[in-house]
Amino acid sequence: MKNKSGVVYIVHHVDTEGPLKEPAAEVFKRIESTFGINISVAKNEINLKKLSKGELDLGDPQLSKEIMKVVDPHLLVLNSNWNQIDKMLFKILPAGFRNKFKDSFGGGWIFNWHIMDHVGFKTNERGRDLGYLKVFDHYQKILKKTDSRQDRIHWHFHPVSFFKEAHISATSYENSYPEIHQILSRRLLEKNWFPRVNRAGFHTERPDSNWFLEQWIPFDPSNQAILGEKTKLQKDAINGRYGDWRGAPSDWSLYHPDLYDWRKKGAMNRVIARVLNMHARFRNINGSEIEKAFVRAKNGDNVYLGICNHDWRDMELEINDFREMLIKVSKNFPDIKFKFSESIEAFRKVLNYPEKEIKKNAIDFETTFNGEVLKVKVKNGEPFGPQPYLAIKTTKGEYLHDNFDFGEFKQEYFYTFDRYTVPLDQVDQIAIASNDRYGNTCIKKLTI
Repeated sequence: MKNKSGVVYIVHHVDTEGPLKEPAAEVFKRIESTFGINISVAKNEINLKKLSKGELDLGDPQLSKEIMKVVDPHLLVLNSNWNQIDKMLFKILPAGFRNKFKDSFGGGWIFNWHIMDHVGFKTNERGRDLGYLKVFDHYQKILKKTDSRQDRIHWHFHPVSFFKEAHISATSYENSYPEIHQILSRRLLEKNWFPRVNRAGFHTERPDSNWFLEQWIPFDPSNQAILGEKTKLQKDAINGRYGDWRGAPSDWSLYHPDLYDWRKKGAMNRVIARVLNMHARFRNINGSEIEKAFVRAKNGDNVYLGICNHDWRDMELEINDFREMLIKVSKNFPDIKFKFSESIEAFRKVLNYPEKEIKKNAIDFETTFNGEVLKVKVKNGEPFGPQPYLAIKTTKGEYLHDNFDFGEFKQEYFYTFDRYTVPLDQVDQIAIASNDRYGNTCIKKLTI
């Protein structure tokens, strides 16, 4: 039976990618590519400022207005090195900033850090911090140093482009499986970490990523559906580029996606939530969207209200702007409570998973060896996907991933270490991980 009114769970997702540089010439190149034009002026900071103010004569006033959205001064100021990012983090992570405006339960701001590894690239024009676990390690240290125990680290991945440029985002998981499994295997073996919540890189899902996520990750806050969006998008995004969520729910409801179309409600197991941008050039959160969430809560539903931005922008300004909108809307709904939340907690509350059910059915399995054969036996609960994730580290320091052989479905799994896979005497460590539908995780590590 529904409560008289629900709670609005406000979940801040940060696409956590580390430093990013963008010289003026690169901004002009991006604008020309976006709008299919040629701007015949010197590509320097002076003309970029003129462009942001609409002072360059492009012969089309409407085009100038559209370009001004892209070169909004806030969007051009980037955290281009770790010192700048850390300076921002040490302002927004302490309690003084988090508790500047508290939720209905007396809680402060919470961050969900969707951390990316920049790997598989040949060029690095924008100064990304390339390498496995580079961004992950940096944030682990900062979160520990600031005692940010209320925050969580989650999954974020940008598929690798054909020309392997670190600043270019692609959409194909199929073309990026080696990088994906290297990242997952290293995080599992080295950090005892396995993803439970996905934030789609480039805001984009396609059939291959839809199927991949369904194997491993139960929660997916990536939906950016906007009613009537086609009339609001710029030229380079009208055909479903940069995140195609046409037809997905835009009412803040959660849904299970379809096997072939991630935008439709279907029979898949993972749950997709809606997340809107903060200070991007489109799909931004606003007062009307916040009000829509409060109205839904007033009608008796718990609501997942997701917002997202990047760590290479000024998050302090963006959070403060959202807080102002939230304060204004919440005053019109004095009886509706809202809560700043970690993502998994919000999913559980909106899906109405009872605490007893979550604990009682928490995934657990045991591992045993019989000669060269590893057996994984499920002791409690059920794996989220068809099989646990298997990661192997060899004595040469290689990281490998493979499928299991199946016994009774979702009850037992086998893996044989021999010359058809990896001989056991060449194995250093093994890690097996699985989530369940509730977001519980079981990880077992074996040292050979």
